[in-house]
Amino acid sequence: MTETPVPISSCSVPEDAHAWLSADAAVWARRRPANWARRRPANWARPLWSILALLVTVAAAIAVEPEPACSDAVPCGTDWVGMVQMGLALGLLYWYARLPELTLVAAPALAAIVFWEELPNSGWTSRAANVAVLVALALGWAATWARLGARRRQRQLVEGTVGIRNRLPASVGSPGRGVFPIAAGTVLCAVAVGAIALGLRAVHTDEQHASRAVRTTAEVLSRNDVSLRVRTDDERRIAVDAVYPEDYGIGTAVTVLEDGSWRRLTAEPYDAVGWQLLALAVGLPGLSLLITGVLARCRSAALRRGPVPALRVLERFDHEGRTWVYAVDDDSGDTPVFSCICVPTSLDGDEPDDPHGVAYDDEKYAVFDARLRGAVMVGAPYEGSELVFISAYGDGNPVVMRTAGPVRLPRAGQGPVIHAQADVTDSESDTPEPQDSDRVGRVAASLKPTGRPMRWGPTVVARAGGLALTVGIAVGANVFTGSLMTDGFGWHVIPLLGLLMLISPAAVFLNWRVTADSTGLWLTDAWRTRHLPWEQLRAAVYTRDGSVEIRLSGGGIWQLSGLGWPSAERLLRLRPSYARMVEEVTALHAHPELRPIEQSPQRHQGRPLGPALVLLVGLVVISLFIK
Repeated sequence: MTETPVPISSCSVPEDAHAWLSADAAVWARRRPANWARRRPANWARPLWSILALLVTVAAAIAVEPEPACSDAVPCGTDWVGMVQMGLALGLLYWYARLPELTLVAAPALAAIVFWEELPNSGWTSRAANVAVLVALALGWAATWARLGARRRQRQLVEGTVGIRNRLPASVGSPGRGVFPIAAGTVLCAVAVGAIALGLRAVHTDEQHASRAVRTTAEVLSRNDVSLRVRTDDERRIAVDAVYPEDYGIGTAVTVLEDGSWRRLTAEPYDAVGWQLLALAVGLPGLSLLITGVLARCRSAALRRGPVPALRVLERFDHEGRTWVYAVDDDSGDTPVFSCICVPTSLDGDEPDDPHGVAYDDEKYAVFDARLRGAVMVGAPYEGSELVFISAYGDGNPVVMRTAGPVRLPRAGQGPVIHAQADVTDSESDTPEPQDSDRVGRVAASLKPTGRPMRWGPTVVARAGGLALTVGIAVGANVFTGSLMTDGFGWHVIPLLGLLMLISPAAVFLNWRVTADSTGLWLTDAWRTRHLPWEQLRAAVYTRDGSVEIRLSGGGIWQLSGLGWPSAERLLRLRPSYARMVEEVTALHAHPELRPIEQSPQRHQGRPLGPALVLLVGLVVISLFIK
């Protein structure tokens, strides 16, 4: 159905701004990069194939890699090259999807290490597996070039279409994106560098002791999980720590280094595996944040360096906080070209009341404006680009919006979520016209106003799943720690590192909670409990990927990720507690008379379980070291 878009004032439109028509937008969309999971025939440049290829080949190379025993001739010790290999492999699994620019450097670096370090010293089986890793890295590198080439073609297409360019309005503030990622990434990278420095210092200290130590030959009498009992040539019986005690049979001879009270096996120099793990744990996120911030700052600054394209388009805000962009002649709003997250900054320096068109009447009743609006898009759009929008707001007055997240191209049939948990103001009437009000009304009619606080939380099935995850994490931490103590640092620990990422979902499945009382909502996730006053609530949404999102009027989001499986729930006609919570919170939002009039006690407001699970994993790890 054709709409009448909210017009933008002519004084806000730069001179000679080009109209982006549907034909131009369609050509632009066909040059899109390969998406993560586009529902079309297989595309070799999709990041998914590069990730799967690298994951499978690296796992195969780990499985067939020979594990040489430690000896005096070939001692074990800190494997710095292995740490770099693991870091690059883990990083590429994320960088393929989100940071292709970093992939162009990381993939060749990992390929060079595999070629020079792994191929010459391996058997035929291991060599074949490492060649497969090189092929997977070549595939990922080529796919990255293809994606970046598609971005470049999109940008060049827009720049060629526009012809005349305009400068960004001087009243738009300096680009703010990238400041926090750069700061956080710098801190994390500094911690990683410090961990590496401390590891090198510990290795150097061990080497100094070894250079002064007295070498003593001893016979192995017995062994346990962490040490050997040996008898020296001078008939002394001593205990020596051993990382790999299974490599030394009873009765075999070993060489012991002694420097005063310091003592170790010649075959086992100090292994800085703990410092290496710390460096990887903080260095990989730090590097990703730092590069993300730098790219965002560079792209934002590029808008100011010279004239940039300016295109007249239409846009619409949805209840998930996204801005959807349409061709200027798409009055029906049927074919969105792309979407992005935007934050406001006005032309005169004053921020609007709400960037997404959410206002409140005298009774604080939410009125959401999801109409099409006229806008001017400044900058060339492509996947990951930075843009500025001069948009019509309210009665047509302009407001400037800057992208706060990457440009995303929708899948076929995907569009904005405008089935409201609030109302949409019609341009021809002063009366709000509710959308999907029948469903909200049915839920509201089913609620019995008792005045007491209302609570929602996990079901027995969800708690059973959370308990199973917790047991798996504890067992995995036990295996991981034991593997480090016996086998040292190596590729085999990569799958076990992923178990630590399950702490957050386990805590959510076990103990997520939403409590509604007279003051608002108390929201408990894995790590904290947050209070949201009723007047700051914009919408409650159950998304297509099974996540629950509570959206705030200022643009913030409280999220519980991956709680459900919407397609299976529809097939089985299930109504889980989180879906019921979204519906009932929406009804309370739309009908203030149904809200509780009592305040909930603190013990019912929820307590996050994530810190307790971290403590549990820590106790499991510590218990192995003190055996």
